[in-house]
Formats: sequence, structure tokens, C-alpha cells
Amino acid sequence: MKNARRPLLALAVLAALAAATAPAAFSASAPTTTPTAHPASLPDQKTIVIDPGHGGLDVGAKGKFGNVEKTVTLAISQKLKALIEQNMAYRVLLTRDKDIDISLENRSALANNNDAVLFISIHANGSFRPATGAETFYMSLTDLDEETRKLAYLENNSSQLEKRIADEAKDDVKMILWDMAQAAYIKQSARLAETIQGELPALLTMKGRPSRSLAVENRGIKQARFKVLTGVACPAVLVEVAFISNPEEEQKLINVEFQTNVAQAIYRGLVSYIKSIGPPPPPPSPHPSPSPAP
Repeated sequence: MKNARRPLLALAVLAALAAATAPAAFSASAPTTTPTAHPASLPDQKTIVIDPGHGGLDVGAKGKFGNVEKTVTLAISQKLKALIEQNMAYRVLLTRDKDIDISLENRSALANNNDAVLFISIHANGSFRPATGAETFYMSLTDLDEETRKLAYLENNSSQLEKRIADEAKDDVKMILWDMAQAAYIKQSARLAETIQGELPALLTMKGRPSRSLAVENRGIKQARFKVLTGVACPAVLVEVAFISNPEEEQKLINVEFQTNVAQAIYRGLVSYIKSIGPPPPPPSPHPSPSPAP
């Protein structure tokens, strides 16, 4: 019955949205405790949001030697933030700048409340089977292969495995609204994933050492239904930089130079994406020009 209700709910939501503005739609679907907007340092400065995966009680994936995903993702995100701020005219916000719990909904809301133009979520992969390499995801509107579904489940529920949803109908409406937010940016998100993934395997090496010493396998671009991407109203990707569940890659992930190389690779992919889309269009004139006299 739940699946049968979704088309009717979707029609109802679409009808409601047609009578409302886009910002109101996002506000209706946002959690009650959304982060407030951060003031921009310059009036026209664009914002990029970087999301260090997990945090606080949610440690994420764990390595054989005791290292955890939340620590690695914060270190890489801070390095990426510094690179962007040093070299580009963007304001950069982190969804967390310390080891604290941040809900998936609030990570999306931070981007939307600050009119972010790009959203990049940084993660370290985990698997019960032997696996290696880097991969970049963008949002999927359909269910895909079993492996990707399992990864999405773990990322979406790692801190809420015991939480039950009491009102299924309300959850259906919320998910439809969230789906619609990212659906408008699928093509741009795919392009951003392509440019970032194109840089990751080539740059993840250390100078003066064999090329395989800190290299990672190229696992390519994939799609998955990640909650942290679903509600973001701008191009958004999730980067799994390596497998912390793999002992070799766990040691790479805690290496400061490797973390720097990861940040540089993502930064170069970001630069390539911005160049590929060209400069943004000029803002519309506040007053229409008068029509020429006949």
C-alpha cells in the first residue's frame, strides 16, 4: 500500500508546489532545527559547502588499525577548504569544523540556507569484502545495483540504525520534496562528479616514491540515493576517497601528504568543472529598459 500511495502523494505535492515559490518548498521540507545562514564576506560572493562525512557519535567506517572515517574526512575537508579560499574567490563553509554530530538533513539545509552553488561531501569507504580505490557519486533517482544500495544504506543510517519512522505517509511526502530538490541538478552533478573523479587517481601519489605507493584504483563515477545529496538545491557529489576498511588504504588515509593530495585532486576537479560551465549569467536588471519610441 505504501508504494501505491506514492503517485497520489507526488501529484498532491506537485500541486502544492505549483502555488508556492521554490524557497518555500525547501523550507517546508527542511528539519525544524536548520542551521542559520552565515553572512557572506562580500555581497556577491558565491558559496561552496564542503561536508566532512560523519562526526561525533557517528564515527563512520572503521579500519583494522583503529582509525575512523570521521577523523579522516574532517582533515581532508579542512585542507580542501584552505585550497579553495587561497586560490578562488569563493566563500567556503564546512558542515562541521570539529568532531560533532550533524544530521544529514542539517547538512543539506546548511547549503540551501546559504545559497550554495556547489556541495561536496567527503567520505572514506568501507566494505566487508576486500575492496580498494576512489569513486565519486552523484544522486540517483532510481534503485541501482545491490552493492551501491548497501553503501547508500550504511551512509544513510549509520547513526540512526535503531530509529523507527512513526508516520509513513508524512515520510513519503518529505522524500518526494527532497527528491525534487536535487533532481533539477542531476546533469550538473554528473559533470562535477566526472571532473573530480578524473583527477583523483592521477594525483594520489607521493613525490619521490614509486607511483603505486599512494595511488588508488579508479572505481569511476556512480549513482546512489544518498540522503545527504537528495535535498541539496545545487550541483552535489559525494567522494569516497579510499577504503578505510582496507589495511593498506587505511594507512594512506592517515598520511598527511596523502590527505593533501586528495584535497588537491578534488580542488583541480572543481576548477575544471567551473571552467567547463563558464561564467555565470549577469543578474537581471532591477528595472526594465524603456521601450524605444515608435
